[in-house]
Amino acid sequence: MVIYYSSTGNSKHVALKLHEEFKGDLIDVCDFEQSSSFCLADGEVLFLVTFNCFWGISNRMETFIRNSEFRNLKEIVIIITCGGYLGGADDSIERLFLEKGLPKPIVHSLVMVTNYSILHDVPSFETQKRKLLRAEKKLGKIIEGAQKPYHSNGFIRKVTPKIHDQYEKARNTVPFHVNSFCIGCELCMKSCPVHAIEMKGNRPAWVKHKCDHCLKCLHRCPAKAIDYGDSTQNRLRYTYEAHDSRHL
Repeated sequence: MVIYYSSTGNSKHVALKLHEEFKGDLIDVCDFEQSSSFCLADGEVLFLVTFNCFWGISNRMETFIRNSEFRNLKEIVIIITCGGYLGGADDSIERLFLEKGLPKPIVHSLVMVTNYSILHDVPSFETQKRKLLRAEKKLGKIIEGAQKPYHSNGFIRKVTPKIHDQYEKARNTVPFHVNSFCIGCELCMKSCPVHAIEMKGNRPAWVKHKCDHCLKCLHRCPAKAIDYGDSTQNRLRYTYEAHDSRHL
C-alpha cells in the first residue's frame, strides 16, 4: 500500500514508482476528507510519501495519520521529499506512529528540487534535472532495500520542534495575492488540498486564515499570477511534470 501527499509532483512521482514496484493500493491523501480505515494484506508494507515542512510534515498529512486506522500493519517505510536538509523530521514522525501503537517506521530523506520559493530560489531547469537524476538513483536504492535509512542526531532532534513551530506561522494565508495576469481558470481553488481558496469576481481569494502551506496554488498557476508577499516575485516556478520522466 502506498499513501502519498504531493503538491508540485515530487512525492507523487515517488509514490508512482513505489506502486509500480510493490503494487497494492495507491492512495492520495487529498481524496480523504474524513478519518478512514486501511487494512493491509499479510506481509504488505505501508509506504508513506510526503514532503518536508520546516523539519516535519504538513498539518494535512499529520491529521490524516492521526485520524486514520491502520490494521494488520507490521512494517512502515516513509519517504520524505525535500529540497535540502530534513532536520529531525524523522524523530517527530516516528513519535507520531508510536503514539498510535504502531511499529516504528523506517524513514528515508529524498532530496529532489525545492519548491519553497518563499525562502529559496528555484534552480534552473538544467540544475533541476541533475538533482532529479540523483534522486532517481537514490530512490532505486531505497526500492532495492540497499539505502541506509535517515537518522538525525540528538542535537538536531532537540532543536527540531522550535524549527517546526515556524511552520504554524508560515501557514498564514494573508501574504498570498494574485496579480493582473490571472486568467480566472479556477485551478488554484479546485486543487487546494484544504479548500482555502474561493473565486470572487473571477479571481481567487484566500478565505481561510491558515492553509497547508504546500504552495501548490503558486507553482501550478498556469499564468504565474500568484505570489506570496514579495519574496516569490521573479522566482521560477516548479513542477515535477515539467520534466520528461522517461529521461530520468
